[in-house]
Amino acid sequence: MTAEVAILNREAVAIAADSAVTLTGPEGRKIYNTANKLFALSATEPVAVMVYGAGSYGSIPWETVIKEYRREHVTLHTTVEEYASHLIEYLSSLAKLVPIENQHNQIKTTAKMEFHMAESQVQDAIKEAASNGRTLKNSEIQEIILTHIKTRIENLKLMPIIDGLSASVAGRQINAAIDDWNVFVNNSLKNFSVLRDFSTDREIRRRLRVMVRASLRVVSPWHSGVVVTGFGSDQWFPALSHCLVDGVVGGRVRICNLEPIHIGEDKSAYIRPFAQKEMVATFMNGVHPDYRQAVEYFIDMMVGLLVDYFKSDLRSTISTKHRNNLSTAMERIRSKVTLEVTNKMDEYIQVHHSDPIMRIVSLLPKEELADMAEALLSLTSLKRRVTPDDETVGGPIDVAIISKGDGLIWIKRKHYFNPDLNHRFFYRDRIVQQILGQGETS
Repeated sequence: MTAEVAILNREAVAIAADSAVTLTGPEGRKIYNTANKLFALSATEPVAVMVYGAGSYGSIPWETVIKEYRREHVTLHTTVEEYASHLIEYLSSLAKLVPIENQHNQIKTTAKMEFHMAESQVQDAIKEAASNGRTLKNSEIQEIILTHIKTRIENLKLMPIIDGLSASVAGRQINAAIDDWNVFVNNSLKNFSVLRDFSTDREIRRRLRVMVRASLRVVSPWHSGVVVTGFGSDQWFPALSHCLVDGVVGGRVRICNLEPIHIGEDKSAYIRPFAQKEMVATFMNGVHPDYRQAVEYFIDMMVGLLVDYFKSDLRSTISTKHRNNLSTAMERIRSKVTLEVTNKMDEYIQVHHSDPIMRIVSLLPKEELADMAEALLSLTSLKRRVTPDDETVGGPIDVAIISKGDGLIWIKRKHYFNPDLNHRFFYRDRIVQQILGQGETS
């Protein structure tokens, strides 16, 4: 994991990224604090890129991809969105470097992940029934499996969808990766204690395929986030483009473009955290997101208890028909009350916490933007260091400021080498920028 943040106002954008990288293998997990996640996207223009999540594009490290892109492309673009689109086009040109076996494995891994989630859901239902002294029949277990699949498909529809990936295309990708679906299901479920008994059920196999097809259309847990920010040649205020890159399947890059951010007359400032966001949200809202969710749950539970007590008291005073009608009406009121209270709470947070901060951020000079970006990540790192959680945020924090007039300026930047022993590295960069500058004016 990682933590990154971008803070934009009309003068500049400050970006910061930590250095923690988590490596997972058969031997377990290791966390190193040496990763580079923030890069100049152009050698001469005021635009940068940050990456988080998976540390590579296929098997190519993101640092290699971005620096090769920067070396090969010196095109000037009018907007940040065009820079982001051009980078995605470059990723598409590299799709051929991802072996077809790896592409097929991503589909198979997605399917097995869904099978595992279904098995866990059924196991929980069986344990709950056992705790109540019941043993579920096969017909009941079958219904639980089908209900889980239906619910999972509905939930998948609410998740970010890969751009341009229809259900029919996802189905063809499954056909290309898995020669015989029935054989694949049998082999995949043989180690599951419950689902293996239903591996030959035609309806379950059919519904499992529909669920996997829906899962393929959404962004997987092992995606990378790519953030491009700065100024295009025609932009007087900074902008930010954000997309999720989810590997290569069927010879095409899986991309999910998210809502871009534009600073201008109607939006004077914006703070956007990436990856681990909870401490930035706590700073902005004055309350931790988990606590906010807990309060909403407790409000709903409290209103529900009041409804139950009220219905219990009326049990002996009104008819069953009237009691049922009243119960339905009170459940509707319960939802409205919970929604009204949580909306009022969100309104209070915005008026008394986030809006005052944003008004100040809109006026901050460049130096203060950089200090704020670093402080927000330091806060996240400190929280990880003093709690039982893994220290998945930490190490040196790279900080940069991008402005229209000065371009990208590094405020803090780590090197894996001693700068005093490598003057040639910095000399080379200056020569490249001089050459590019002469080429643009000639």
